[in-house]
Amino acid sequence: MKVSQSIWTSIGGWPEPDKEINPQLVLVFGGIDQIGDGSVYQRLKTCYPLADVVLASTAGEIHSNQVSDGTIVATLIEFEHTKTKAISVDVTAHPSSYACGVELSQKLNLPDLKHVLIISDGTRVNGDELVAGINESIAPNVLVTGGLAADSGRFESTLTGLNELPKAGKIVAVGFYGDKIRIGHGSQGGWDIFGPVRTVTSSEGNKLLELDGNSALELYKKYLGERASQLPGSALLFPLCILGVDGSQLVRTILSINEEEGAMIFAGDIPIGAKVQFMMANFDRLVDGASIAAEESHVKLNNVPPDLVLMISCVGRKIVLDQRVEEEVESVVDVFGEKAVYCGFYSNGEISPLSNSVDCSLHNQTMTITTYSELK
Repeated sequence: MKVSQSIWTSIGGWPEPDKEINPQLVLVFGGIDQIGDGSVYQRLKTCYPLADVVLASTAGEIHSNQVSDGTIVATLIEFEHTKTKAISVDVTAHPSSYACGVELSQKLNLPDLKHVLIISDGTRVNGDELVAGINESIAPNVLVTGGLAADSGRFESTLTGLNELPKAGKIVAVGFYGDKIRIGHGSQGGWDIFGPVRTVTSSEGNKLLELDGNSALELYKKYLGERASQLPGSALLFPLCILGVDGSQLVRTILSINEEEGAMIFAGDIPIGAKVQFMMANFDRLVDGASIAAEESHVKLNNVPPDLVLMISCVGRKIVLDQRVEEEVESVVDVFGEKAVYCGFYSNGEISPLSNSVDCSLHNQTMTITTYSELK
């Protein structure tokens, strides 16, 4: 397995293409204002005509131990023994995000499928429905990870694409096949839970209306105090945690609020009857969470150093960590070492199994890591 990276900046442009690698797959993550430029895709497809080129807009690009904005990071991957298959669907051409997940799974679900990487639109796709459709149709032993594209925290429109100029509404899935591929994964948050456990008494999909029979928005404003006037931006400091009956935790980020309805709009569904608690930022624990996610992934690879480390972290973490954002990336590099190639992006949502589950789930406010290596 060979991995190489090419990074575009507004000052330096593209470096000379790497002629020592013949990639089957090119992962391209870039700023929302840069990745839609047609010359970006055309150059990569011209340099690597046989590769599947997957593109996604971000809220920050990860490469090496750095986080940058307004750049384009192309990661070139050449497998020696592993086959890949990339497909895409348009959510606007399907009845639901769930139907998209079912179709993607069915098209990729061959006997030797080991892993599916999902790179999805981050504003028009319902991430919970998407992963539900995937879980419905994928074989139980297949690992599914990935993330939702972002637009630098604007929450307006994101861009994704496969072998074409990226557009809104696209969902890309890449299947990895064979017995030589080795995949590790981990996902952690690092937020502190506070306040009493509350019950969701009124909601509609990802729209939360009432907790314990009272206005969820008014209750939330009480917790925010002076920061209530800064909603919805200030809500990134205080996400919501859905408590599973098995002890699992799903974190949900607020995307917007509706004062007229008294509603809070989240990046994932908030089911009626769910038990929830508020959370708050803890800078040191966020960084520790990234390190723990890396260690989880490393253990799943039996501590064999990976060739590629894919990090997908939440835009909310980036905003909260601010100048300390590179610390969480550095903590991951400390686990795997400097020989691996690192890529990834800050997202509108992360896709990964829960710690004690096989099925994938939509997460917010986590660092999700997928590692890749091949047996000789």
